[in-house]
Amino acid sequence: MTQQLDQLRDWIGREEVKDDVVRRDFVRGLYATLDRTDRMADPLVVPRLIHWLHFHPLASQSELGPDGHPRRGGFLPPVPLPRRMWAGSRMRFVRTPAIGEQLTRRSVIKDVKITEGKTGTLVFVTVTHSIAGDRGAELTDEHDIVYRAAPAPGAARRPRKRHRSAPCGAARLSPIQ
Repeated sequence: MTQQLDQLRDWIGREEVKDDVVRRDFVRGLYATLDRTDRMADPLVVPRLIHWLHFHPLASQSELGPDGHPRRGGFLPPVPLPRRMWAGSRMRFVRTPAIGEQLTRRSVIKDVKITEGKTGTLVFVTVTHSIAGDRGAELTDEHDIVYRAAPAPGAARRPRKRHRSAPCGAARLSPIQ
């Protein structure tokens, strides 16, 4: 497995480009999910994180891995660890797209780091998504994805640390360096 892990850094620089259109039903659906029916009337204001509802991967059932995502080795590296989790994001908003605007997302694997943690080997993959629309740059969203081993059968679960939450609506976003 060590050789497999060493080869993962070869994926740095890999790129994927996807197109999508900002859809009215997605915007309304997001507001409904957030119980913000007051925001669902026209003129509809597109919220900042709307890009999370676009650019979904399309994969047939036979192309899905055990975690329900497309099998690794396409755009994301074939990390041999079964648990994939979101570890953080840094975003920079330039402007908000408009309903019906054509968007292009350029995704690049920026870094792959392999480290040892308390639970074993961890692989961190950093992906930078740059999104532009008909009117120019929209935003940059840099994701950190962490992969780790599955817990040993019968292993005791460690209690989760309790974190103090920010008040509702007070999201903390770190700037991209």
